[in-house]
Amino acid sequence: MLSRRLLDELTHQTLVRELRGSAYAFIGALGKDRPLALSRTCRAVELANGRTLVARLIRRVTTATANAELCLRSASEHSPREKAWKQSPFLTRSIILKSPGHDGEKGVLAVYFEYNWLRLLAGVPVEELKQLSSEYELLLIASWSPTDYTVLALAVAVWPGTIWVQSANRLEIEKLAAFSTKIQVLDSLACDWVNPDFYQPKPFTERSIDLLMIANWGTFKRHWEFFHALTQLPKDLRVVLIGQKEGGRTMATIQQEAHHIGVPQRLEMHESLTIEQVTTMQCDAKVSVLMSRREGGCVAAVESLFADCALAMRADAHVGSRAHINEQTGALLRPGKIADDLRDLLVRAPDLRPREWAVEHISCQRTTEKLNEKLKTRTKAEGRPWTKDLVLANWRPHPTFATVSDQEKMRPAYQDLYQRFPRVFPADLWSDSWR
Repeated sequence: MLSRRLLDELTHQTLVRELRGSAYAFIGALGKDRPLALSRTCRAVELANGRTLVARLIRRVTTATANAELCLRSASEHSPREKAWKQSPFLTRSIILKSPGHDGEKGVLAVYFEYNWLRLLAGVPVEELKQLSSEYELLLIASWSPTDYTVLALAVAVWPGTIWVQSANRLEIEKLAAFSTKIQVLDSLACDWVNPDFYQPKPFTERSIDLLMIANWGTFKRHWEFFHALTQLPKDLRVVLIGQKEGGRTMATIQQEAHHIGVPQRLEMHESLTIEQVTTMQCDAKVSVLMSRREGGCVAAVESLFADCALAMRADAHVGSRAHINEQTGALLRPGKIADDLRDLLVRAPDLRPREWAVEHISCQRTTEKLNEKLKTRTKAEGRPWTKDLVLANWRPHPTFATVSDQEKMRPAYQDLYQRFPRVFPADLWSDSWR
């Protein structure tokens, strides 16, 4: 356990990440394999925090983006997402928020997950991307922070128009905006697409789950720290864990960890539940817990807020939804004081108003409104037509249309893209984007 704690600290230490970034920058500067050198430079951008170093690295990448073929080889051969692309070239988890109109009115294509960015940008020939860009605004939605700057460099190199980016973390917005003048970063986050209509919270006094943890069984979710905190909390707490297989780890792996640490509570664990089952438990929980120190936006955390469940997260977590924790929604847990802060939050939870705050600030309705206004204002400023607004989309638990009528309305646009680009846009993207 000591070795695990030490490795965890080293992995997340800012200084260690800076040193790794400097190493990648050095390798990228000296590498003779140009595609590999570019990917190493982009990796350095991801890890570096110092403004001077980041600016120098971005200038180096900017020079490279003038060479589309170089950027294509770099992303398709050396991006961490290239394996997913080679396993399947078809887009998933992508959605048309607006279909193209008359007189050059552009539609809006939203592409979620960096491996899907690669599928689109590497799968459609550059000349045909030019035509696609004349018909659609492109919205790239990040699933992790830092995002994949090697694929982002490819986007800058091959997509002629503006690239709209929705970051997974507010702390990355400044770096994304500085990466290229073609990039426009939204002020909403990738996790801000939850629809409150799916959640009917129980009154607090009727809730039966004290602590709920929704997290795949991967090591980065850090169940072990939660288990150590539980050893200092009352034995009669009802603690529920919901997860799914990740990195070769299963529910049995987590059960063994809990037993080894000596968790006094009788843990209730569930694996691979439906989204409806998860929602029911969120609406029955008092406090939702996330122990990751770094990931993307974490939609499950945002879902808990709409279920009117208080949210608890490490104070030093580099997780997008951490920005949504405030005096109305939950608590930031102090490292070394996790149990104390959870105990205090359980006491305060009845007086919090997480759903009320979330509905006002981060619902899919609010996110769509802000995106619509941003695109509409930009379009009109450029003298282009805007005669129809975006349809309402939500994450459930992938990008879907909020209404069947809107989905049906978009069917011709999906069919058109499938007929023109069948190697990238699958025939069932319209109905089964979750694959």
